[in-house]
Amino acid sequence: MARKNIAVMDFGSSRVSVLIGDRSVNGTFDVRGYAEMAYAGFMDGEILEPEKLTETLCAVVNTAQNNARCKITHLYVGVPAEFSVAEVKNVSKDYGKKKRVTEKDIDDLFVMADEYSSSPSHSVINRSPVCFELDTGERVIDPKGQITTVLSATLSFVLAQRNFLGTILQAVSPLQIPFVEFMSETLAENLYLIEPAERDRCAILVDCGYLTTSVSVVVGDGLVCLKSFSLGGGHIVADLVKFLEIPFGVAQELKKYATMTGQPSENEKISLNYKGEKFTFDALAVYEIVQRKVRQIAVMISKSLESCVYERPDFIGVNITGGGISYIKGVAESLKDFLGKEVTILEPQIPQMNEPRNSAVLGLLDLALRQNHARYSIFIKIFKK
Repeated sequence: MARKNIAVMDFGSSRVSVLIGDRSVNGTFDVRGYAEMAYAGFMDGEILEPEKLTETLCAVVNTAQNNARCKITHLYVGVPAEFSVAEVKNVSKDYGKKKRVTEKDIDDLFVMADEYSSSPSHSVINRSPVCFELDTGERVIDPKGQITTVLSATLSFVLAQRNFLGTILQAVSPLQIPFVEFMSETLAENLYLIEPAERDRCAILVDCGYLTTSVSVVVGDGLVCLKSFSLGGGHIVADLVKFLEIPFGVAQELKKYATMTGQPSENEKISLNYKGEKFTFDALAVYEIVQRKVRQIAVMISKSLESCVYERPDFIGVNITGGGISYIKGVAESLKDFLGKEVTILEPQIPQMNEPRNSAVLGLLDLALRQNHARYSIFIKIFKK
């Protein structure tokens, strides 16, 4: 049997990444090929410069294939939160007598709950359990093998915009990849970054990117809330350009020097070199610009969580990942003050890829490699030869 060459494609709001890999002997990853490419990104539910998408996607896929010296046979495309919604359904089945729960019983509940096949605008890309309940009232994560007369379930479905799926399929069609499937980027991140015990209690994950931020609440293996807004690390750069009247490239570099560990003194300066030219800035002015935008992001995170109707404990903290603001020194402490919750920066524990900006692509690879064994995942299968 020919070897499967599995790859994942991550759509960040400023770059597209493709990772070809497999599971290693120690349970992590054997990365065979990787490539990333800047592109215009997306905002407010729209892909910017869609006319350039085919060229970009084909180029980044071909670069990854050349690096891995193989041809991709299975491509799993991550759908960003901007183009997704999460729906939660409660269903119950009374068997009329005691019985031992099987895999089929669980699948039957998913079929009962799935009301989305006729949706003209969205397609289901993932389904996963939040929790199950037995006739005793006991809640369990995995009911298989349990004995009960009634099995109830809270189930999560992630749906993607059909327009987005069609756009991506058209863009990658010249590559003639036999299998192209879609999955939720946000679900993959949650399952990869957050330990099962924490997810069982309820967890919050915020992925702040360059132009957009997603806010998700996960319980068990399912998303119970998924929100996004067009605000990210790139807006900090834009404010530095605007208020300091400096070139964009200088502002990009200046952001790397930003810190929120404490308010600088009035005389403190930040000096940097950009393309052979030295620039000096008032550290307090930079601090205030960055703090103002981080506060705006915090306000939007709070509003996103307030709009989540799923009941969750007040004591749970907020996990932050993504390449937008995670690198700013002291940002976790500042967000804690703004949000009134403990804030933790999450990053993959993979050598040479252990940066928050790689959370999505590694989460997608993890879920893709597990898809044949995981009950909670279903995928849209597009091409099959």
